[in-house]
Amino acid sequence: MHTLLLQSLFPLLLITSFLSINVELSLSQDDLQHADCSEAINCGGIGNISYPFWGENRAKYCGLPGYEVKCVDNVPMINMSNINYRILKTNPSAPSVTVARQDYWETICPQTYVNTNIDFSLFNYTSGLTNLTFYYGCTSINLPGLNSSFSQPCNTNNDSVTYVTRSPLSDPVTNGFCKHGVNVPVFSTAAVPLEANPTTVQDAVDEGFELGLEIDNVQCKNCVDSGGTCGFNTTTVGFSCFCLDQAYATVCNATAPGAQGMSVLLL
Repeated sequence: MHTLLLQSLFPLLLITSFLSINVELSLSQDDLQHADCSEAINCGGIGNISYPFWGENRAKYCGLPGYEVKCVDNVPMINMSNINYRILKTNPSAPSVTVARQDYWETICPQTYVNTNIDFSLFNYTSGLTNLTFYYGCTSINLPGLNSSFSQPCNTNNDSVTYVTRSPLSDPVTNGFCKHGVNVPVFSTAAVPLEANPTTVQDAVDEGFELGLEIDNVQCKNCVDSGGTCGFNTTTVGFSCFCLDQAYATVCNATAPGAQGMSVLLL
């Protein structure tokens, strides 16, 4: 009798055990996603590199496409149009990030001459910036429409470099006065003193420039305020709020207006 009873209960016990294991695995996965995305990127001591950024110790699902950060020689960098930009600081409340061109870091004589190219689907220029235009291989430092008194040799390309903080009346490259021209944004407060003191040009470039992030910061704030961490759902290709119990579309409360529970798999 007891044997028959045990035999009849055995399938039920297996099912119960299987469900229990799956629940534990699911909770473990949610805990991992929540914990992973709670951590900022650990590189170079620059704080607050978190959502929408991902990379290094932050999984891909912790950020948005295009915002990958790589740690190069202990320097956090993002890449746009094959140009590396080093992250100098972040301002999550704006949200914004201050960056500097790696090829112009501590030098105004880069190996190649490429204009600053920003992906405007990810970033935007904030106010208070000025284009610092570098001209290379000029026949004269007296550029048409603007008298520049600064000139420095660049041994890497056998060219000299001069710069202007205001646009000339005509393009020196088009008119054949210079071989190349490159725009590098800097803070306007750093650009103004350059006309009186050209030797501070490298300091202005190394100070970088600010980029605003093209994200819905309110959406992430609401998620964090509810106890979650912000991330990305590759299945729905949209925002995801990782919570301790599961992932939600908005905040960590499945009964909240507009909140919808959804399953998010580890990548």
